[in-house]
Amino acid sequence: LPHPLAFLWLCSILACKCSGKARKSCKNVHYDLVFILDTSSSVGKEDFEKVRQWVSNLVETFEIGPDKTRVGVVRYSDRPTTEFDLGRYQTREEIKKAARNIKYYGGNTNTGDALRYINTYSFSKEAGGRPSDPPIKKVAILLTDGRSQDYVMDAATAARKAGIRIFAVGVGEALKEELDEIASEPKSAHVFHVSDYNAIDKIRGKLRRRLCERVSVQVFCSSLLSVTFLSHFFFPRGVFPQGLPDEYAFVATFKFRKASRREDWYIWQIIDKYGIPQVWALSSLWEQPSIGLTKDAVRVVFRNARVSDLFDRNWHKIALSIQSKSVSLYIDCKLVQTLPIEDRENIDIQGKTVIGKRLYDSVPIDVSTESFDLQRMVIYCDSRHAELETCCDIPSGPVRCCFVCVYIYIYIYIYIYIYIYIYIYTDTLSLDRLSK
Repeated sequence: LPHPLAFLWLCSILACKCSGKARKSCKNVHYDLVFILDTSSSVGKEDFEKVRQWVSNLVETFEIGPDKTRVGVVRYSDRPTTEFDLGRYQTREEIKKAARNIKYYGGNTNTGDALRYINTYSFSKEAGGRPSDPPIKKVAILLTDGRSQDYVMDAATAARKAGIRIFAVGVGEALKEELDEIASEPKSAHVFHVSDYNAIDKIRGKLRRRLCERVSVQVFCSSLLSVTFLSHFFFPRGVFPQGLPDEYAFVATFKFRKASRREDWYIWQIIDKYGIPQVWALSSLWEQPSIGLTKDAVRVVFRNARVSDLFDRNWHKIALSIQSKSVSLYIDCKLVQTLPIEDRENIDIQGKTVIGKRLYDSVPIDVSTESFDLQRMVIYCDSRHAELETCCDIPSGPVRCCFVCVYIYIYIYIYIYIYIYIYIYTDTLSLDRLSK
């Protein structure tokens, strides 16, 4: 029999009824995206076919449309040429078909010229770009397999200063130093390198996550606060300017109070512009104690004895790692369980974000209910942060944790001090003997 305490995670297809299978993608993350593809002789026709397929697969990541993500392709060798610009195709299938037919010519590798070209032309209004729309970010993904035969640093610097976020993907003999000169900061997030063209599809998922990580959203409470003071609305467009990606982490440090066992309420909720809930963290103790993060349609329930610890009126930290195919639950920095999930959509950013609200009447939690204390709530646009969280900020545990840290530091300090003392003392004795 399942444990009577359960952690519930549900996820739905936005408020509207959407047909077809939900795609794993950066929903609500919209770009003017230009691929810069090396078509020099070193690539070869056979490997360039893999490049075509790679572009087609990566396009599947985005919501394509005139008011969503627009995609263009520039190929270069001796000189850069537009294969198709940002304004040409309006659907995902049109772009994928065009990507599979990108021309290959051969020639030299003039990467600097290609960077100057995209900075001057590819993101312009004439090419279908949206330079006057600040929320639409300019992104370029450059793929090359060799050293450029012209200088790239000045051209790349000018493009970055113009607001173009550049990812540099190197294959085979492509120089790491040159990729660093091209890519945006931080280099670790914008430079990729693979051994050959057979491996480029392996970095597609990682590149997709980097594209989706444009916004790192954090909601902090600077001190211990009653949830009553957090019971108000935020507009998701302001909190999540480009929406949550399909993979993210939800982390909260809180303490349930006695009254929280008598009613159901939301810790965190996002509703769309029609007032329909999309995703929420729910404290539900009606009949069976449970806590959950929910959307309609896609559902994951964690049943584990560790969940009962959340309701002992002590401080705890929960972390959810929401990935494309699974959800992992961490309680007090320890992995409890990982369960599979189905495909789902991300949130609509046109509505509201609420912290602290009763379930049955949607009224913000009043101070008299004293339901829970919230120390910290964080939403990371990277699911790995759930695993990386530490527990030294838990009020019932940081003293112990910090004392351990202090003891370790004292031990190291004493060890170093003794080592230095012995070393100097021994050295001094040796010098004294030599002098005698």
